Amino acid sequence: MHRMSCGTVRCGYFCLGEVQSRGHKKMHRFRIALLLLLSTRLAHSQDTISVDAVSAMPVCGQKNSPADGACATAPKPLSKVNPSYPEKARQKRKEGTVVVALTVGKDGSVSGVHVVTGVDKEIDKAAIEAVRQWKFEPGAYQGNAVDVELTVSVNFRLSGTPQQSPPVENLQERKEAADDIRNLYSDAREAYSRGDYATAVNILRRVTSITPENGNVWNELGRALLAMNELDAAAQALESAIQKDPASRDAYNNLGQVYWRQRKYEESAAEFRRQIVVNPDDHYAHRNLGMMLRDQHRCKEAMPELQKGLSLTPNHAESLVAEGECDIELGNQAKGISELQQAASISSAPNIFNSAAYVLANRNIELGMAEKWSDACLTIEKARLQNISIDHPTPEQLNYANWISAYWDTRGWIYFMRGDTSNARSYAEAAWSLRANPSVGYHLGRIYEKLGRPEDAATIYAMAIASADLPTRSKIDQDDLDNAKKQLAKLMREKADSAIKQARGELSGKSIMSVANEGALSASADFAVRITPAGKPPEFHLLSGDKSLAKFVDSLQTAKLPVFVPESSDVQVLLRGILTCHTEETRCRFSFLPPEEAVNLARNEMAMASSTPLSTITHDPHVYEDAAIGIRISLPDEWKLVKLEQGSFSKPRNAMFGKPGSPAMFMLTKDRFEGSLDLYLKTLGAFFAGKTDFNRSGEETMKRNGLTGKRWHVSWSENGIIYSSVMEVFGVGDDYFRVTTVAPKEVYERYAETFENMFHSVEFPMLHADPHLFDPAK
Repeated sequence: MHRMSCGTVRCGYFCLGEVQSRGHKKMHRFRIALLLLLSTRLAHSQDTISVDAVSAMPVCGQKNSPADGACATAPKPLSKVNPSYPEKARQKRKEGTVVVALTVGKDGSVSGVHVVTGVDKEIDKAAIEAVRQWKFEPGAYQGNAVDVELTVSVNFRLSGTPQQSPPVENLQERKEAADDIRNLYSDAREAYSRGDYATAVNILRRVTSITPENGNVWNELGRALLAMNELDAAAQALESAIQKDPASRDAYNNLGQVYWRQRKYEESAAEFRRQIVVNPDDHYAHRNLGMMLRDQHRCKEAMPELQKGLSLTPNHAESLVAEGECDIELGNQAKGISELQQAASISSAPNIFNSAAYVLANRNIELGMAEKWSDACLTIEKARLQNISIDHPTPEQLNYANWISAYWDTRGWIYFMRGDTSNARSYAEAAWSLRANPSVGYHLGRIYEKLGRPEDAATIYAMAIASADLPTRSKIDQDDLDNAKKQLAKLMREKADSAIKQARGELSGKSIMSVANEGALSASADFAVRITPAGKPPEFHLLSGDKSLAKFVDSLQTAKLPVFVPESSDVQVLLRGILTCHTEETRCRFSFLPPEEAVNLARNEMAMASSTPLSTITHDPHVYEDAAIGIRISLPDEWKLVKLEQGSFSKPRNAMFGKPGSPAMFMLTKDRFEGSLDLYLKTLGAFFAGKTDFNRSGEETMKRNGLTGKRWHVSWSENGIIYSSVMEVFGVGDDYFRVTTVAPKEVYERYAETFENMFHSVEFPMLHADPHLFDPAK
């Protein structure tokens, strides 16, 4: 968990078309939007899932009334997760209705989900997994929340047969059909790259229905489903990819990733090894296999794989951390520490600093070095968490809560190893308030034991163990889970199992607070919340739902929050939550969503927004936004986008702007580079140094829209023309953003003021979200 290394997922090699002309692109965008809408409808017509909930216990209604005896108000669903149609069932044309029973608890959580009437193993499992994630406003009896049992019917229906490509009569029609498939595939890849995984899945399902024998498309579908944490569906799609293309250069690796997250370690290792048979120089497979074996404390087996991966991709920071950890475990402490230092020196990503610090802290060695790396990690993250927009929270911003929870826990564990239990408790409790998982719970339990609070420790251990069953994209640290079980057994002996059972219900209630129900309202609303350091009030902003609940903001700000930041920390954290009021209740409940649920919700909202018809959207022609690049700028009159280079696995994405008749250019670039900003700049310098008469006059530190970067003034000659250029470079993790101006020297002076105005307009929507940022029409 603390390494936060999810391995590397490979994409396929489906060929993408060249950038089209502007007129053709406009028609293409309309066609893609239409096909996206059709693909969404297809999911409901070809693979139809409907849900009907019927009370099976006394809930007031036509069959039960207060006159007949005690009956409760029916629970109201606040959020539903639709099941995924299992790939095997889809391919075998299986359909039917699954009837499941469940209990809606007093806190609105779902428990005890089981099949009453089933269809088959895969479909039944899909129905159960979806219903388990539902959230309810609980049923009430005489104004008090009560447990209510419901029966839910989930209908899986397939209508017709998979749509096939229409018959084509000539080469032109065949070319247009192939273009449509490439365009859909390209749009799916773009949706995936911006984190809109639901849209990517919808498009890719459409493509698999048109070209069901294309293994690359099935691989991409599996990759997107893995990103959505729909592991069973991802495995089925990747199995289909392998069936269609047994020599796939990607699918075995991706399937190994799925099994790894499912804790099927032997199956995972087998898939990575199959990928290596297909391609002995696949650095992804070598790296993933080595990291997974490292997690299993099988370092003797892991080291050859990690070393092979590093020989193929030298200076890969995550691999160096894994290699360093294994060397320490194998008794080569000095060599292992040197490898951790190398990883920290070549990467400015906060997760690398955190991972290296955690390796040392977990073994209680070189704590001064661990503290230095932890400080670097938190300093970088603090910059990311400043002035985040609360009006339009993006998935990226909400995901910071996941990361900062891990970083705080590492910091707390360092304090614990130093014997500073006060600071250790502050950081570990804050981490646990944001995110329950076995690692944070085990560490907090140890701290409570050290403080002489065994009962609190037992409660946290039990909840930590129960949290291992929650859906998560992060890999569970099996060591911490096992250690939590051992500590709980010591404290509670034969009562340990009952404590874990009780903890399952308590987990959902740990992030709930209440405020007075002023006006006896019955309503609910979704809020964004910005948590600030102690002494500063939190901020609540109503995003959707009943607008009358906006008046509760003052009460929420003064209530005792179940989530908080460490006492000595100076960061802001963005969260989401749901306020629910019921007329019969004197208190309204505010439930903070776990960070992963908040991210999922934001991504689903993004997917819904991306299906908006183009005709309903109006754009300012002077503003250019590119979600894939991550930059927004204002354009002067007459300046237009003249060329867009989509980018690929190994090439940056570029947007180039110009004015008719002028040789002056303004460019935006997003590049991926595993290394520090200094190393990236040296690489750029080496590239420019090869140009004739290259000259660089100085380097300035610049700050744009919350990011700090470097500014260069450069010139060179080409074909007898001297060119002048200004370049600004900004880095966030392994993503680097370049803003560049270029023109012949004699022309540059004429546009100097225009260029500076464009520089000053640069914004990074990833830090300050705009509600239309991810609109595909842009």
